Amino acid sequence: MIDRKALWISLLLVFAMIAADFWRLSLLPDWRHMPVNGPGDSHTINGLFVFRVPLILLFMMFFFFARKWFVSGPEESVEPWRRWGGLMVVFNAVMMALLQAFVLARSLGALQSIDRLTLSHVVFVAAGVFMMVFGNALPKMPWLSARFRPFQLDHWQWNQHLRFGGKLTVVIGLFFAVGMPLLPVKMVLPASISLALTTIAVNHWHRAKVKREPSPLP
Repeated sequence: MIDRKALWISLLLVFAMIAADFWRLSLLPDWRHMPVNGPGDSHTINGLFVFRVPLILLFMMFFFFARKWFVSGPEESVEPWRRWGGLMVVFNAVMMALLQAFVLARSLGALQSIDRLTLSHVVFVAAGVFMMVFGNALPKMPWLSARFRPFQLDHWQWNQHLRFGGKLTVVIGLFFAVGMPLLPVKMVLPASISLALTTIAVNHWHRAKVKREPSPLP
């Protein structure tokens, strides 16, 4: 679930990133060899590699947007979740857009004085702190009803699941802030994807687990 304003902001950033990617590739004699540190640099990457950022963002937007088909509830309960999803998507969209702008600018020879590793570390720390803040707020979010009965939780089960989700989000945020900067650059994307898939799997496992637990509610 994403509020409309956040959705439009994120879509505009995605379109801007894709347009910037095509523009940069149009300046190259061979799009398969985009210089990393300015024209003439022997260190090159495949130009299509830059499109991974907007594609990852689109996937994230779809994930949050699709949640509205799986849950329901009164408007006063749904609205906080819309704002939560919107803030998550906009934050990631802005961070990804800045990172991509940095990569494209470096390929043109600009911003050479800024160290790439230092910038990536700052981004990971910011993302980790942001996730920890949201993880701390997650258990306070209102109850929503699942549209599909196998996923339905009562209020007690929902609170148990949210508390677990909050702790899990804080742990992931801590890993992003402390662990990610220590990984080699080539391992960042595989580690992020593996972490996301593991998080989804653990979240569904805990939902199924808490649903089988006896609820003290009548």
